[in-house]
Amino acid sequence: MTAAFFDCLNVSSQPMDKQTPSSKKKKGKKSSSKVEEKGPVPPELSSAIRIKDILHSQELDGISSPIRAIMSSRFYSLLSDFISTINSPSRAGNKSKNFYGNASKPESVYRALSEVTGVASVLELSGAKRYTNETSELGGESPYEIARNNMLQVVKIADEALVNECGESDDAEALHAKSIFTTGCASLMISLYLQLNNARVDVEEDEDDAEEHNEAIHDFISDLSEIVSDFSGVIESKPSNSSDDDEENPLSGMASLLVNILSSPVGGEDVGQSNTSISSASKLTRETTKLAWSGVLSLISSLHSRGSLTKNLVDEDVMNTLIESVCGSNAVQDDAGDDESMEGSDEEEDPDEVFAKASSMDIDLEEQQNASQQQSDTESEDPNEEDTELDPSRLENMLLEDSDAEMDDVLEHHAGADKALAQLIKMKQDTRKASQSERERLDLCNRLRCASLLESLFSASVFKSSLLPLEAVLGSMVPILRSYKLIAKSIEKTSTSTIASKSLNEKKALMDRLTSLVIEKLSKFRCSSDELEASSESIQKAVSDMAEEMKHSLNLAHCSICSVALITVLRCMPDADSNTEVATIYANAVKDWMSRKSTRIYTCVFEDLIQRLPSLATAVLVEPLIEAANNAHSGYLKCESLRLLSTFYRGDRGTKDVTSKKNQTILNGSCHRVAVILKDSLCDASLNKAKNKDEVMNAVKHFTSYAKSHTSFISAADLIGLKEALDSVADSTKSTGMKNMCSKVAEEIAEIAKEVTPPQKQPKSATKKKKSKK
Repeated sequence: MTAAFFDCLNVSSQPMDKQTPSSKKKKGKKSSSKVEEKGPVPPELSSAIRIKDILHSQELDGISSPIRAIMSSRFYSLLSDFISTINSPSRAGNKSKNFYGNASKPESVYRALSEVTGVASVLELSGAKRYTNETSELGGESPYEIARNNMLQVVKIADEALVNECGESDDAEALHAKSIFTTGCASLMISLYLQLNNARVDVEEDEDDAEEHNEAIHDFISDLSEIVSDFSGVIESKPSNSSDDDEENPLSGMASLLVNILSSPVGGEDVGQSNTSISSASKLTRETTKLAWSGVLSLISSLHSRGSLTKNLVDEDVMNTLIESVCGSNAVQDDAGDDESMEGSDEEEDPDEVFAKASSMDIDLEEQQNASQQQSDTESEDPNEEDTELDPSRLENMLLEDSDAEMDDVLEHHAGADKALAQLIKMKQDTRKASQSERERLDLCNRLRCASLLESLFSASVFKSSLLPLEAVLGSMVPILRSYKLIAKSIEKTSTSTIASKSLNEKKALMDRLTSLVIEKLSKFRCSSDELEASSESIQKAVSDMAEEMKHSLNLAHCSICSVALITVLRCMPDADSNTEVATIYANAVKDWMSRKSTRIYTCVFEDLIQRLPSLATAVLVEPLIEAANNAHSGYLKCESLRLLSTFYRGDRGTKDVTSKKNQTILNGSCHRVAVILKDSLCDASLNKAKNKDEVMNAVKHFTSYAKSHTSFISAADLIGLKEALDSVADSTKSTGMKNMCSKVAEEIAEIAKEVTPPQKQPKSATKKKKSKK
């Protein structure tokens, strides 16, 4: 850090403010060197003194810019790795010690970054000068000094929060949440402040890009300072002069700020990759961004649980900002259609650019090239014809230089020019596609980085605090599902394109993050009882939207996350078991699944419901699955229907999964129909394959175990018919294992049939009656 960012030629072994007046009055170089040799050199200045000695010994004026660029890149890389190590999940839990004892992770990161800024301050006090010189305007403070003051202000707030946490207080949890928030924001502030040293490290860097990068950092620092002050007012419950409608939400400002940081080269990816220091420092910024966002969520969760918030800060603006940063603007729009793609729109170009217009047309260049080649062969047989010209200037010369071809101010048609023009248009198209693919890749990278913000918002701790309103959770599901579908469609389109396949890894990674958001995060949301009655209409609308997305799913993976999203919404619906619309949705889904070959409904829809909401599955799936087992259009679907149906009669499910008497009545009342279906399936010729027979036999075994404990709900005739079907299969099959299984199950069924129909008493004989009369 010292060599990369500071000029150490005039550094002193003691800070300026610690030198005695007598030492400053001594004249001559020899006397000043003697003063510097007195006393031990502070460890913060040891590297600066060593650099100074090396430069004097080599008679150098300073370190060259390319070397400093490498050093600064290495410094940011090492510091980022160190911060990442501190912030990484601990294997031993929260009780494990880190580099700073028992300090929390945000506090440990804050201490590490504070040490770096402390060393920089000591260097400046000792005479070292920063290589970046930002001049002030009209004699005021320079932008660097303004940024430094903002940084020191946030650091002061963090130090006060840590001091208050160490004191004895009844509200220790609130103080801890405040310290996590302030230290996280202070760490982000310091990481942004350190990036101001990157300006003009590389001499070859474009000055405009450097100034734009610096301006962005200054804006981020200023905005962060204001947001921390706003949150401090929320913590202290200071009254605001503005009305509630006009009052700015500090959480919305923080969400917008972090999204902008992660989407810019400051915290994201350098588009031109011209400055390696910026690329290395962005990793540090991303780590501290996560800390700041986690601290904000911890603070507002604590305030919400204590009832200190006058209104819920997680409003529509916050959710729109976060959802759009991850899912894109197309997915957030309500009218997003299935035909929308992820390719993005081309940039507008001047109407005078002929090649831009031609490249945007759908021209088959190979056909045009073949046609021009055939025309050239027929019109000219010259073997010495020149090769195709690809350079635009040479193409223009070829069209204009031939004076013999120009007759009466009319340019004669040139077959070679057609071929060159087609090649040039193709080059233009490839260039545009490559730039468009790169823009798409950068957009996907930005969305991947912003996904961490949504993951933190949908964490278990936030759900537990009831901070998120039901509308925020329900409103985020459809955009996530639509975004997943759009990305999956774009992957199918790019499978044949070499240029577009460059962003394939980013698309797959974003799909995995969206899947994780639904299955691992949102699926754990539970609605509070207070919100159920007030949000019944929004829940009903969300159920319809989820069902529509599931009905038009793109593939198995998309259908699976749609199913989990629908189940999550159904958990929030009171009395979902008796809701006719829910029953209709799943009945139609089973009907579509069993009857249409081109259906978009997959078996996972019913498996997820049986596994996650067994009580609701019993109420809405038993009757449709019985119908599917009878009338499915293929033997495979019949076996799948029997497999799903048999899960309701499995003995290991227990009675705890079927909570209501209504559901128990449904199972008991369906025993006759299930027994008939199993008997018919054993005799069905379309299910003679070994795999199908195994599925049918497993269903028979589950139903038999259920019949043992529910003998009063099944007739002897059904059991006898099922036993005869098993005997028939045992006689016809050649598999020894299948014969043994059929015989074993048939014996169990015979025992159950005896319990169902106890042996009748034989009537007494006539002779015995006569004897008794005597």
